[in-house]
Amino acid sequence: MNQTLRPSDPPRPASPPRPLAVEKGTRSGGAIREVAIGLVAMIAVIAVYVPLGLAGFFHWMVANGVLFTALWCIPRRWWPWLFAGAVLARTINGVAISITSGVPGDFMLYWPGPLQFVLDNLLEPFLLATGVILLQHWRVFPKDAMNLESMTRIHLATAVSALAVVSKDLVYALIDGRVGDMRLAQVIDIAPLAGPSVLAMLAAYLLKNFLGNFIGCILIVPLGAWIDEPAHYSPSKPIITSAIRYLLPTMALYLVLSLSRPGSNLGELLRLLLMVAVVVFAMRHGWRGAALSVLVASIAIAVEEHVGLPVYTPIRLQMFIAITGAMALLFGAAIDDMRRGTALLRQANAQAAVLTSQLHASALRNLQAEERERRRLAADLHDEFGQNLTALQTHLKLAQRDFIASGRSAVVDNLLELTRNMRRNIGSVLESLRPAALDELGLYASIERGQIRRLVEEAGLAFASHLEGDARLLSMLAPVHRNAAYRVVQEAVTNVVRHARASRCEVRLRINLRNDAIWLFIHVSDDGIGGVDGMRANNGLTNISDRVVALSGALKLADQHPGLRVHALIRQPFAEFE
Repeated sequence: MNQTLRPSDPPRPASPPRPLAVEKGTRSGGAIREVAIGLVAMIAVIAVYVPLGLAGFFHWMVANGVLFTALWCIPRRWWPWLFAGAVLARTINGVAISITSGVPGDFMLYWPGPLQFVLDNLLEPFLLATGVILLQHWRVFPKDAMNLESMTRIHLATAVSALAVVSKDLVYALIDGRVGDMRLAQVIDIAPLAGPSVLAMLAAYLLKNFLGNFIGCILIVPLGAWIDEPAHYSPSKPIITSAIRYLLPTMALYLVLSLSRPGSNLGELLRLLLMVAVVVFAMRHGWRGAALSVLVASIAIAVEEHVGLPVYTPIRLQMFIAITGAMALLFGAAIDDMRRGTALLRQANAQAAVLTSQLHASALRNLQAEERERRRLAADLHDEFGQNLTALQTHLKLAQRDFIASGRSAVVDNLLELTRNMRRNIGSVLESLRPAALDELGLYASIERGQIRRLVEEAGLAFASHLEGDARLLSMLAPVHRNAAYRVVQEAVTNVVRHARASRCEVRLRINLRNDAIWLFIHVSDDGIGGVDGMRANNGLTNISDRVVALSGALKLADQHPGLRVHALIRQPFAEFE
């Protein structure tokens, strides 16, 4: 809070300036911490990259997948340290491979020359970063929820990085004039680019390197996102437990069977079963289960290949891992999307159910308030206007002799007729506000013998009513449900009389007990000219629908040709019986 000095207050001493040495010390301390963290990151890259590079081979380049994942998960200000660590690790690997293979090079014991060193060591980490930059441009980050769209973009980005690395490999092979492979820190299958099959040889080399980088990335990147972001941890324990119980024994069985029958067709069947296991695990545990199962399956196939007993060529095995891995990861992401959508839909349905219940309760309260108001108005009309009209009629009859004696009998006759009309009109209003027969006779009898029958017969229509089901349940209807049922019949019959031009009208009630609730079905039918289309614009239908919906019911109209049938359902929970 700002404070203002009063004239009598002594001046406040100014804050002493911060010493320049302190500011320099703070900056230098921060720079030292930055360098220390960067060195730790560089050493970590070297510690992970070197063993993976020595144990790997061109068609399973997990080391590049680790670097791709680190670039994706770590802020860009640390990228120079990651690049430096990768370059040093690749240099160490090159020297180690040269020593173990006995194939020394002219430059730093492994590379034929400085250009090859730049292409192979300095350039490759930066080329891998192209896919990471593309992911960041697409706003796909490890902290985000992994869905089908983000998983698809991860596959596209890893393919872009693999393509960039392969483009460099093409230049390297053309300059070096030969191609080769690597397995367990050994350079193998060196062949010069010469002869009629040079294009096929070069295409196979590039395809193998592309698939190797692509597989290395899709194996590690989802796992990196899973480990890097705590939001992806839950639920991790069931996935890991399921992998230990089912996935690892399955992969062990695969290795035992495939290595026990080398060169047989059993391997093809086992790989199909392996793919089924990966897909089932992805379906059960989503993209995280897919990432774990694909990694375990690829390790099993890599062990088989390192032993030297595969039936298929390396490219065919690569295609198997790449297709199985991509399919499983995309399928797992789609499963997670579906589960999230199902959870949101379930939540929305629960909220809708709560809102529906609240709306139903509110509508029921409004309907009860309306019935109370109708009852009050009917009582006021009956007590006030009825008594006044009776008193008026009495005074007119007492004064009738005087009017006759004075020769003005017509005046008193007109006044008496007017009071009789007023009584009839008030009676009609009272009947519409609060049917007396409904309280005296009950629901069905008030329809069968009350105002509704008189309305139909006075209009010249034949009237029939039927009651089906357990009639005892009618007495269990709450007043608001009984009144609403009567109003529904009244509105429907009124529509028949006024608009249908029918010759008959039929009312059918069916009541029974279902699922701890009283179900009252109301059917009103006629043989007139009215149809569903003409009924929908009628105000009476709105009144019927409002009452039915307020009581957890339903309303349906159906053409009879000729005529129209109105179906209404009113439900009352058995607990609401009063």
